[in-house]
Amino acid sequence: MPTTASGAPVTAHPAQPIRRFPPHPVRDVLIRNVRQNSCPGKFAIVTLDFAPLPDDESAPAVFDWPVRARPEIRRRIRAWPDDQEWLGILERSLEQGVRNALDALPATIRPAVRCTVTELHWHEVDSNEWAFVRAGEMAVAEALRRCGM
Repeated sequence: MPTTASGAPVTAHPAQPIRRFPPHPVRDVLIRNVRQNSCPGKFAIVTLDFAPLPDDESAPAVFDWPVRARPEIRRRIRAWPDDQEWLGILERSLEQGVRNALDALPATIRPAVRCTVTELHWHEVDSNEWAFVRAGEMAVAEALRRCGM
């Protein structure tokens, strides 16, 4: 029988089953990544819904952005034209954070998730790309916690 360096017997572990993430819809994952006590600050408030993709879809993550159509977002972009470009940067950062967290999952968890962004708040001074990357990572961690993974 094979042994480890310390002389303990090596036991075979049965293969762990592969689980899909999420196994069921996870709604209203609210993340408040806010710290305004330093410069630059962090300000990202987002709400996401996570839903499983159909079995025939294999993408790790698909994103929906119905928040773009919300009247207050459209008003803000009309009032601040630079916010249109800024919103695109923050969207890509949030998506990158979600993808970072999904890529870091163990091999026993296979992500196949539709992420729907239902709320998005930013601050003209204290929001930055890293705040939204971290918010995306935090959202996946919270969804995993709610799924018991």
